[in-house]
Amino acid sequence: MSYIIMENGEKNRKQSVELPIIEFFLINFICFLLPLYACFGIFFIIELILIQLLSTELIIQIIILPFLLFLLYYLYILLLIEIAAFWVKYWNKKSPPIQGVFKRKFDDIESEEGKMLKYYHRRGFIIKFPVWLASKSPFPWLLNRALRKIGHNEIKNNVIYCDSFPALEFTKIKENTFLYPGSVLSSHAVNSIFGKISILEIDLGRNTVFFPGTVAGPGVTTFDDFVIFPNSSLVKNWRGLSEKKKYSGSPAKPIDENSN
Repeated sequence: MSYIIMENGEKNRKQSVELPIIEFFLINFICFLLPLYACFGIFFIIELILIQLLSTELIIQIIILPFLLFLLYYLYILLLIEIAAFWVKYWNKKSPPIQGVFKRKFDDIESEEGKMLKYYHRRGFIIKFPVWLASKSPFPWLLNRALRKIGHNEIKNNVIYCDSFPALEFTKIKENTFLYPGSVLSSHAVNSIFGKISILEIDLGRNTVFFPGTVAGPGVTTFDDFVIFPNSSLVKNWRGLSEKKKYSGSPAKPIDENSN
């Protein structure tokens, strides 16, 4: 990620968080391509067994092929998630993920905040492809697996992202939460281009429902049985009232259920 600052039209200063070129290629090869090559290898071995050892008829091979490809697609996503999670664990030993509001220090990556920011961007780089692939696959439950294993999210049973936009890190989502298409969770927010970045956990109670167009920012907390109606915004550190269950607006406010 790179930016250019113009200072009085005379001086350019480049500030960036960069992934070393060797590490970039290693991540792409080991995390993204190695599982693919493994699946190709399994495919050729199975085909060899079917053709050479079992002398399977062509019509049976054609019938088996779609199921085999479907299974290997599933296996590829699983391997991708596991390898990416292993890489992130290695990074987390160097710089554990933490919550807070931090200065965006691009010019001093050896400082605590600079180091935190460097690994924050690296984790974001490695998790996006597995999350996207799982969400668009015929196996949508793998999205929760990717978010749990790679992004250290706490996601309970029966949490459904229905073509919505999940936060990659720092979410705690309890049972039976449903997010309609177009709803958004974001556990980080940039306050200004070179100012500060907020990274705060989103905590959603049981049976929470986000309708389309709902946006939740860092630090948002909902209680059990909350319903957030369409096109509502839960701003940073938004808190609902435990006795009020339905919300709407920007920022979201309780709906008086007794009004006409």
